[in-house]
Amino acid sequence: MDFTTVTETWGLPASPEQLAMQYFRYRMAAELVPGGAVLEVGCGSGMGLPYLQARSPLVVGGDYTMALLVEARRHLPDGDLVRMDAQRLPFRDHSFDAVVMLEMIYYLADQEAALAECRRVLKPGGKLMVCMPNRDRPDFNPSPFSTRYPNLSEITALFGSVGFDVRVYGGFEVEATSSRERLFGRIRHIAVRFNLIPGSMRAKSMIKRMLYGKLPTLGAVHDGMADHTAPVELEPSSGSDQRYKNLYAIGVAQSR
Repeated sequence: MDFTTVTETWGLPASPEQLAMQYFRYRMAAELVPGGAVLEVGCGSGMGLPYLQARSPLVVGGDYTMALLVEARRHLPDGDLVRMDAQRLPFRDHSFDAVVMLEMIYYLADQEAALAECRRVLKPGGKLMVCMPNRDRPDFNPSPFSTRYPNLSEITALFGSVGFDVRVYGGFEVEATSSRERLFGRIRHIAVRFNLIPGSMRAKSMIKRMLYGKLPTLGAVHDGMADHTAPVELEPSSGSDQRYKNLYAIGVAQSR
């Protein structure tokens, strides 16, 4: 399957919130194990790899879609890039200090197998970060090709089932902050209800341009591209949480 149409790529127009979310997840990922070996599973076109490379001596990016890796190579000629299946990682046991799976787990057929593979390639005490949209938020709209979006309790159970101690965080509050955002929220509600939201990133970017006017474009993640906000730790026993647009799970590999 080719995931190019549903993946953020270099040069696409992006809303301010989209840029803020991109920066948020890569900054959080970079803080996992500064100075350690990092694997990004599902790196897409590689826009976050330079940010990780500036903080770690070894960063490997992998993706299933060859066209995305070709684009990543065009922008990152010296990057360590590998075509891979997240459910069968081509690395030896205990190879990395951190593994990150950002905005991609919901495309996998066997999410538990993928997390088990991450556990296998991590060193003892290594960390895994997974982030995804919160399916329990209002007006959630699943991506084409997606299989399942784990909610708060489900991602907690998934991590635990393969040997991680996990904490889950929320980011980007649902509450609208301005009359403009409230208007866009009502438009989005109607679009989701009647299945009017387009599937491809390029089509979505055209709609954003009509709503917001001239927009910045996606490129290499860097400090200063958006304000930094701290994640909020959530209580898994609550089952679900509707307050935040995104969920961020960080697991520490338990000793065997």
